[in-house]
Amino acid sequence: MLPAPRVIVIDDESEHLVGLTQGLNRCGAACLPIHFTGETETIPLCPHVRVIFADLHLSGGTPGDHIRDFSTIGGLIEDTIKPSGPYLIILWTMYPDQADSLHDFLKCRLQDTPKPFAVQALNKNRYLDPQGGVKSAESLVEAIREIVGGQPPVGALFNWEERVLGAAGKAVSSIMELADSAVTAGTLSEEIGRLLANLAVAAVGKRHTDEDWFRAVNEALLPILDDRIATMRSRNVDDNLWRTALGKANDVQDLSLEEAAKLNRLLHVAPSTHDDNRAERGAVIDLPKELSETFAETFDLAPQAAAEKQFWSKQLGKDDGSFRWVLVQTQAACDYAQIQPGPLPFHLGLCLLSSKVRKETPPAALWRSPCFDLDGQVHYLHVNARFQMSLPNAKVKQASLVFRLREQLLNDLIYQLHGYGARPGIISFRGR
Repeated sequence: MLPAPRVIVIDDESEHLVGLTQGLNRCGAACLPIHFTGETETIPLCPHVRVIFADLHLSGGTPGDHIRDFSTIGGLIEDTIKPSGPYLIILWTMYPDQADSLHDFLKCRLQDTPKPFAVQALNKNRYLDPQGGVKSAESLVEAIREIVGGQPPVGALFNWEERVLGAAGKAVSSIMELADSAVTAGTLSEEIGRLLANLAVAAVGKRHTDEDWFRAVNEALLPILDDRIATMRSRNVDDNLWRTALGKANDVQDLSLEEAAKLNRLLHVAPSTHDDNRAERGAVIDLPKELSETFAETFDLAPQAAAEKQFWSKQLGKDDGSFRWVLVQTQAACDYAQIQPGPLPFHLGLCLLSSKVRKETPPAALWRSPCFDLDGQVHYLHVNARFQMSLPNAKVKQASLVFRLREQLLNDLIYQLHGYGARPGIISFRGR
């Protein structure tokens, strides 16, 4: 329930550990001290860590045996700390020249764990007195800021993350304040529980809250958090950081098609991490085998003709791997949130390589996604409003999930599908 540490300090000398930790804490940089004794069982998982202070000689080996020292640090990161995102290593040592060597070592060592975006060194002798205390906490923190400041784009990204965390904190505070104002006979904790329960019921209805209370409450809290994030603006204290990190708009280099595809995947396409979300709104599943075998009977067109004339692709060959027929779940948001019964609505789509997309003006019924990366290649998804069908949940659960469209792109698709279906038709005469 409590946030994981974002700054950790690891040292085998307790006096150095205490000195560094107290110095950081005095300047408001809260951190987790870890006295390394060779045992890793007491070291907690720290997936959201952003800065790791590590003494070079944790292994207690012979002086100059840096490979063993590097292996100890790599093992802690890979097997114990297990960071999930970007982080910086500050090598806390009397041998600052080893920072680059450690960085190179970790690039090779860490295969299934994110690598540090930088490894920098701070000389212990400069910042610690003979008793192990920090000479000047302000100087130490300023040195750390300079290290992060040497990577302005990373600093800007961390700044955005800190602002988002602040927005989440304000959203939680608003819920607490609302509950506190309503407390009468019960306790504040009981009133918060009642408020959250009512939020859940409002989001998904009483019949479905027990299936997943977290999902239900999250559905109701998202708009509160979303507004706080959407209305964030630059603060004077951060303005110079962002200007330094990004420069001027006129100097920004254009993206290649491949880079745009990777960014669009990040923005709009969620990976198929587990099969439980095959029935989720926006899920993209492979066309079931039986429907592929009866394609012409199901959709009133042969696959080749449908691909070329209705889904705006170049000629589709038999067993052509550059095409993939899929179904996109297009359920109404309220029906999905309240888990309404009934078969799930899908629209037929064609996932195709960028080289197979026709260049002429497409049919009005066709929706086309931005380019996105799929399996290392640039793809597009084409969905036709006229090709729709329903599938029971049991059938959907047997399907293979390809990916899921994120909310923004899914809303764009559904808006076009509904707009096409609601278009008016008139009878008119034109004289000579």
